[in-house]
Amino acid sequence: MPLKKYLKNLNNNLPNISLYIHFPWCEKKCPYCDFNVTTVKKDGDIFALTEAVINDISLSKDDINNRKFQSVYFGGGTPSLVPEEYFKKILDFMRKKEMIDSSAEITVEFNPKEANKDKIASLLSAGINRISLGVQSFDESVLNQLGRNHSAAEAKKAIANLAYFSNLNTTIDLIYGVMDQSSKSFENDINLFLDHDINHLSLYQLTIEPNTIFYKKELNLPDELKINKFENIAQQLLKDSGYLQYEVSSWCKENKKSAHNINYWSYGDFLGVGPGAHSKITNSDGIQRQMRLKKLTSYINNPQKKKSETIAYEDINFDFMINFLRMKNKTSFESFEERFDYLDKSKFFKSYEKGIELGLLEKSHVGTTEKGFRLLNDTVNLF
Repeated sequence: MPLKKYLKNLNNNLPNISLYIHFPWCEKKCPYCDFNVTTVKKDGDIFALTEAVINDISLSKDDINNRKFQSVYFGGGTPSLVPEEYFKKILDFMRKKEMIDSSAEITVEFNPKEANKDKIASLLSAGINRISLGVQSFDESVLNQLGRNHSAAEAKKAIANLAYFSNLNTTIDLIYGVMDQSSKSFENDINLFLDHDINHLSLYQLTIEPNTIFYKKELNLPDELKINKFENIAQQLLKDSGYLQYEVSSWCKENKKSAHNINYWSYGDFLGVGPGAHSKITNSDGIQRQMRLKKLTSYINNPQKKKSETIAYEDINFDFMINFLRMKNKTSFESFEERFDYLDKSKFFKSYEKGIELGLLEKSHVGTTEKGFRLLNDTVNLF
């Protein structure tokens, strides 16, 4: 497809857009974390960052391009360390400008230590409708290995506090593949999640990233056989309890998928504001990946400054599929071609046919087979 036609198709069919807001503060940095966080919080920093975020959103109208945010996600860091008034200020600004869809999912990440009923109630009144709780494990020894600053008892108390509010969606994070973690401990984590009747779970394997404390240590991590056992335990227990795996790391009850997650993996656009926040934006130049300045003071002083890279047309198929194939979906070929008409179709379907031959991709719809989902890296690399 000629570049001119590609750009025209791209901008005639703009995707939905979500908003990510980064609050970088933590009480301590977890040894496995490679996110942009700081443990230093000076007087006035929260106010200054809030003003910068509002300014950044206001000046991003070309990237937003008259679209309303279908979801808003406050991540970090530990956003629950921020007083509720600052969430309200940001959301009130956007509502006044009619920037948020009336049915938007609005999420805040929480450390269990801060999840008291008064704080939750204040956030609900500000317009928050979903809480993501960073539990990671209900086992004290696993929490200690992960360097977490909350206890299993605090996690259970936080979940009970969240359950008090019937109009609130809740998800928790759990991590497996931790040093010296036993199968029994992990099975207990899944069973406790099920006992609490929560409607969404993000389940992550511990990965050791270069810019982390763990990267500098020799760790006794579980081998591949044990990891497979953990995953089989989760699959069996969650499926038997009626949970749907709709993405590599995401499980939910019926109709409780995360709109924010779905937009990411469906190759929707997202505007990221706050220090070090990433964006994916469709505009007249193509599809761009952007990143704001990482240092807090630098971002506050210049919130619109960013690094931008336009994805080369020959790389679009791969960039698209590395996201799209994370989801377990059954998109028809007809609707796929209509929705994503900017892809290089001849190259795409040649790669797709190869995937069918290898048993990695479905014949009846666009998506992976069970084998292709298990061997996701191999499947994506076809494109």
